[in-house]
Amino acid sequence: MEGKYRSEIVVGIIFLAAMILLGYYTIIMSRKFLEPPTAYYMTVVFPTIEGLEAANKVKINGVDAGRVEEMGLRGHQVLVKLKMYTRFTMYDNFSIKIKSDSLLGKKFVAISPGSPYDRNGIAQGVITERENLPGRYEDVMGAVSEIIDDNRENIYASIRNMREITEKLNAGKGTFGKLINDDKVHGQTESLVKELRETIEDAREQAPITSFIRAALTAF
Repeated sequence: MEGKYRSEIVVGIIFLAAMILLGYYTIIMSRKFLEPPTAYYMTVVFPTIEGLEAANKVKINGVDAGRVEEMGLRGHQVLVKLKMYTRFTMYDNFSIKIKSDSLLGKKFVAISPGSPYDRNGIAQGVITERENLPGRYEDVMGAVSEIIDDNRENIYASIRNMREITEKLNAGKGTFGKLINDDKVHGQTESLVKELRETIEDAREQAPITSFIRAALTAF
Protein backbone atom coordinates (compact mmCIF):
# COMPACT_ATOMS: atom_id res chain seq x y z
CA MET A 1 0.00 0.00 0.00
CA GLU A 2 2.81 2.40 0.82
CA GLY A 3 4.36 1.82 -2.61
CA LYS A 4 1.03 2.55 -4.24
CA TYR A 5 0.59 5.84 -2.35
CA ARG A 6 4.17 6.80 -3.08
CA SER A 7 3.70 6.25 -6.81
CA GLU A 8 0.49 8.29 -6.76
CA ILE A 9 2.28 11.17 -5.03
CA VAL A 10 5.08 11.04 -7.60
CA VAL A 11 2.58 11.02 -10.45
CA GLY A 12 0.75 13.97 -8.86
CA ILE A 13 3.96 15.97 -8.50
CA ILE A 14 4.93 15.28 -12.10
CA PHE A 15 1.45 16.24 -13.29
CA LEU A 16 1.52 19.47 -11.27
CA ALA A 17 4.98 20.38 -12.60
CA ALA A 18 3.83 19.68 -16.15
CA MET A 19 0.80 21.93 -15.70
CA ILE A 20 2.97 24.74 -14.31
CA LEU A 21 5.38 24.48 -17.23
CA LEU A 22 2.51 24.32 -19.69
CA GLY A 23 0.88 27.40 -18.19
CA TYR A 24 4.14 29.32 -18.15
CA TYR A 25 4.99 28.59 -21.77
CA THR A 26 1.41 29.22 -22.82
CA ILE A 27 1.54 32.71 -21.34
CA ILE A 28 4.94 33.41 -22.89
CA MET A 29 3.96 32.07 -26.29
CA SER A 30 0.60 33.86 -26.27
CA ARG A 31 2.38 37.10 -25.42
CA LYS A 32 4.74 36.58 -28.32
CA PHE A 33 1.82 35.61 -30.53
CA LEU A 34 -0.02 38.83 -29.70
CA GLU A 35 2.97 40.92 -30.69
CA PRO A 36 2.89 41.82 -34.39
CA PRO A 37 5.64 40.33 -36.56
CA THR A 38 6.61 43.85 -37.64
CA ALA A 39 7.63 44.84 -34.09
CA TYR A 40 10.97 46.60 -33.89
CA TYR A 41 13.18 48.31 -31.32
CA MET A 42 14.27 51.89 -30.80
CA THR A 43 16.42 53.38 -28.06
CA VAL A 44 16.10 56.71 -26.31
CA VAL A 45 18.55 58.43 -23.96
CA PHE A 46 17.00 60.22 -20.94
CA PRO A 47 18.69 62.27 -18.22
CA THR A 48 16.53 60.39 -15.68
CA ILE A 49 13.63 57.93 -15.75
CA GLU A 50 12.31 58.20 -12.19
CA GLY A 51 9.11 56.15 -11.95
CA LEU A 52 9.38 54.52 -15.38
CA GLU A 53 9.25 50.71 -15.34
CA ALA A 54 9.59 47.86 -17.82
CA ALA A 55 6.36 47.06 -19.69
CA ASN A 56 5.07 50.62 -19.29
CA LYS A 57 3.30 51.98 -22.34
CA VAL A 58 4.71 53.92 -25.24
CA LYS A 59 2.26 56.29 -26.92
CA ILE A 60 2.45 58.16 -30.20
CA ASN A 61 0.26 61.26 -30.04
CA GLY A 62 -1.70 59.59 -27.24
CA VAL A 63 -2.22 56.25 -29.05
CA ASP A 64 -0.69 53.04 -27.64
CA ALA A 65 2.15 52.05 -29.96
CA GLY A 66 4.58 49.96 -27.92
CA ARG A 67 6.04 49.27 -24.50
CA VAL A 68 9.21 49.78 -22.51
CA GLU A 69 11.45 46.74 -23.00
CA GLU A 70 14.42 47.44 -20.74
CA MET A 71 16.50 50.20 -19.17
CA GLY A 72 20.13 50.62 -18.27
CA LEU A 73 22.66 53.22 -17.23
CA ARG A 74 24.79 54.86 -19.86
CA GLY A 75 27.26 57.04 -18.04
CA HIS A 76 25.23 59.67 -16.17
CA GLN A 77 22.20 59.07 -18.37
CA VAL A 78 19.75 56.24 -18.90
CA LEU A 79 19.32 54.27 -22.11
CA VAL A 80 15.75 53.03 -22.57
CA LYS A 81 14.93 50.32 -25.10
CA LEU A 82 11.44 50.52 -26.55
CA LYS A 83 9.60 47.77 -28.39
CA MET A 84 7.43 49.42 -31.00
CA TYR A 85 4.45 47.89 -32.79
CA THR A 86 3.71 50.82 -35.09
CA ARG A 87 5.77 52.24 -37.92
CA PHE A 88 5.74 56.01 -38.12
CA THR A 89 7.60 58.92 -39.68
CA MET A 90 9.62 61.24 -37.47
CA TYR A 91 10.68 64.77 -38.33
CA ASP A 92 13.32 67.14 -37.00
CA ASN A 93 10.79 68.76 -34.65
CA PHE A 94 9.96 65.48 -32.88
CA SER A 95 9.98 65.09 -29.11
CA ILE A 96 10.15 62.10 -26.77
CA LYS A 97 9.17 62.61 -23.12
CA ILE A 98 8.46 60.59 -20.02
CA LYS A 99 5.05 61.67 -18.72
CA SER A 100 2.49 60.66 -16.11
CA ASP A 101 -1.15 59.74 -16.69
CA SER A 102 -1.84 61.85 -13.57
CA LEU A 103 0.06 63.17 -10.56
CA LEU A 104 -0.06 59.69 -9.00
CA GLY A 105 -0.42 57.69 -12.22
CA LYS A 106 2.00 55.40 -14.04
CA LYS A 107 4.72 56.82 -16.20
CA PHE A 108 4.73 56.31 -19.94
CA VAL A 109 6.86 57.35 -22.89
CA ALA A 110 5.12 59.95 -25.05
CA ILE A 111 6.36 60.35 -28.61
CA SER A 112 5.39 63.32 -30.73
CA PRO A 113 6.69 62.53 -34.23
CA GLY A 114 6.63 66.16 -35.32
CA SER A 115 5.30 67.53 -38.61
CA PRO A 116 6.66 68.18 -42.10
CA TYR A 117 6.59 71.93 -41.45
CA ASP A 118 7.10 73.99 -38.30
CA ARG A 119 4.98 76.95 -37.19
CA ASN A 120 6.92 79.28 -39.46
CA GLY A 121 6.32 77.06 -42.49
CA ILE A 122 9.91 75.85 -42.61
CA ALA A 123 10.25 72.31 -43.98
CA GLN A 124 11.49 69.70 -41.52
CA GLY A 125 13.76 66.81 -42.44
CA VAL A 126 12.82 63.17 -41.87
CA ILE A 127 14.56 61.28 -39.04
CA THR A 128 15.46 57.79 -40.20
CA GLU A 129 17.59 56.89 -37.17
CA ARG A 130 15.93 54.96 -34.34
CA GLU A 131 18.93 54.61 -32.04
CA ASN A 132 20.09 56.87 -29.18
CA LEU A 133 17.37 59.44 -29.72
CA PRO A 134 17.30 62.32 -27.19
CA GLY A 135 14.51 62.24 -24.65
CA ARG A 136 13.27 64.45 -21.82
CA TYR A 137 11.75 63.79 -18.43
CA GLU A 138 8.64 65.87 -17.84
CA ASP A 139 8.05 66.25 -14.12
CA VAL A 140 4.92 68.33 -13.40
CA MET A 141 5.70 68.81 -9.71
CA GLY A 142 9.30 69.62 -10.55
CA ALA A 143 8.17 72.25 -13.05
CA VAL A 144 5.91 73.82 -10.43
CA SER A 145 8.76 73.86 -7.93
CA GLU A 146 11.04 75.47 -10.50
CA ILE A 147 8.48 78.20 -11.20
CA ILE A 148 8.12 78.85 -7.48
CA ASP A 149 11.89 79.03 -7.07
CA ASP A 150 12.22 81.47 -9.97
CA ASN A 151 9.48 83.72 -8.60
CA ARG A 152 10.10 83.26 -4.89
CA GLU A 153 10.83 86.95 -4.20
CA ASN A 154 7.72 88.09 -6.09
CA ILE A 155 5.58 85.59 -4.17
CA TYR A 156 7.00 86.79 -0.84
CA ALA A 157 6.39 90.42 -1.87
CA SER A 158 2.77 89.64 -2.79
CA ILE A 159 2.21 87.91 0.56
CA ARG A 160 3.70 90.89 2.42
CA ASN A 161 1.48 93.28 0.47
CA MET A 162 -1.61 91.23 1.25
CA ARG A 163 -0.67 91.17 4.94
CA GLU A 164 -0.19 94.96 4.99
CA ILE A 165 -3.51 95.55 3.24
CA THR A 166 -5.31 93.25 5.69
CA GLU A 167 -3.72 94.99 8.67
CA LYS A 168 -4.73 98.42 7.34
CA LEU A 169 -8.29 97.25 6.75
CA ASN A 170 -8.52 95.83 10.26
CA ALA A 171 -7.05 99.05 11.71
CA GLY A 172 -9.54 101.20 9.80
CA LYS A 173 -6.87 102.93 7.73
CA GLY A 174 -7.62 104.14 4.24
CA THR A 175 -11.00 104.66 2.57
CA PHE A 176 -12.02 101.01 2.53
CA GLY A 177 -10.76 100.46 6.04
CA LYS A 178 -12.89 103.35 7.35
CA LEU A 179 -15.92 102.10 5.44
CA ILE A 180 -15.53 98.60 6.82
CA ASN A 181 -14.90 99.62 10.42
CA ASP A 182 -17.25 102.63 10.65
CA ASP A 183 -20.37 101.71 12.66
CA LYS A 184 -22.27 104.52 10.99
CA VAL A 185 -21.68 102.94 7.61
CA HIS A 186 -22.95 99.62 8.94
CA GLY A 187 -26.07 101.34 10.24
CA GLN A 188 -26.71 103.11 6.95
CA THR A 189 -26.22 99.86 5.08
CA GLU A 190 -28.70 98.06 7.29
CA SER A 191 -31.22 100.89 6.80
CA LEU A 192 -30.75 100.76 3.04
CA VAL A 193 -31.26 97.00 3.00
CA LYS A 194 -34.38 97.37 5.14
CA GLU A 195 -35.81 100.01 2.81
CA LEU A 196 -35.12 97.84 -0.23
CA ARG A 197 -36.83 94.90 1.44
CA GLU A 198 -39.91 97.02 2.27
CA THR A 199 -40.03 98.37 -1.28
CA ILE A 200 -39.94 94.85 -2.69
CA GLU A 201 -42.70 93.73 -0.32
CA ASP A 202 -44.87 96.74 -1.29
CA ALA A 203 -44.35 96.00 -4.96
CA ARG A 204 -45.29 92.37 -4.40
CA GLU A 205 -48.49 93.35 -2.57
CA GLN A 206 -49.47 95.83 -5.27
CA ALA A 207 -48.78 93.39 -8.11
CA PRO A 208 -52.32 91.84 -8.12
CA ILE A 209 -53.92 95.31 -8.15
CA THR A 210 -51.69 96.44 -10.98
CA SER A 211 -52.49 93.32 -12.96
CA PHE A 212 -56.24 93.87 -12.46
CA ILE A 213 -56.05 97.50 -13.60
CA ARG A 214 -53.96 96.54 -16.65
CA ALA A 215 -56.48 93.84 -17.60
CA ALA A 216 -59.39 96.26 -17.18
CA LEU A 217 -57.75 98.88 -19.37
CA THR A 218 -56.99 96.42 -22.12
CA ALA A 219 -60.63 95.29 -22.15
CA PHE A 220 -61.78 98.70 -23.43
